Amino acid sequence: MYNAATLAVSLIALLLSCFATLRQTRHARSASDMTMVLEVAMRNIRDKEFQSDQRYVLTELVRDHAPDGGMDALPEPARSMTRNVAFTYEYISILYALGIVDSRVALGIFHFRVNQVWETLEPYIRAERVARRAPCCPFFESLYLQARNTPAEEILRSLGLRSVRGFSPDG
Repeated sequence: MYNAATLAVSLIALLLSCFATLRQTRHARSASDMTMVLEVAMRNIRDKEFQSDQRYVLTELVRDHAPDGGMDALPEPARSMTRNVAFTYEYISILYALGIVDSRVALGIFHFRVNQVWETLEPYIRAERVARRAPCCPFFESLYLQARNTPAEEILRSLGLRSVRGFSPDG
């Protein structure tokens, strides 16, 4: 009887230990993922060079260069600036698609810019796909479609945010 009780207590302790280890591992991975998102994605977005490149893409690229050959056919420095912007959003979109960053957070932060940048770069990306005969920025396109089909207010409301003159969490 004593041996059975000891065995049961040992098994329960082992199961609890395994559960705690799995939970700690999951928590550590989540914290590591969030650190990566904050360090890479947010640092890129706030970087002065990225901001300058994004401003160029949104205000001058279409005026200066046709999308004919895609992004890689653009002359420098337009090629580097365009690629910097497109692939920064592609990276953010990959984190979103893999579930590393919560969709409400990704869309809550980047909703406006994802729409604006995709709509500007779409002809260049489509031409790039033709030139490469391969996908280019598929994750970015997917995030754009999600953003386009989900009003920003709906996302912010789902996070419990309020607006002075607009939405409230209650609808």
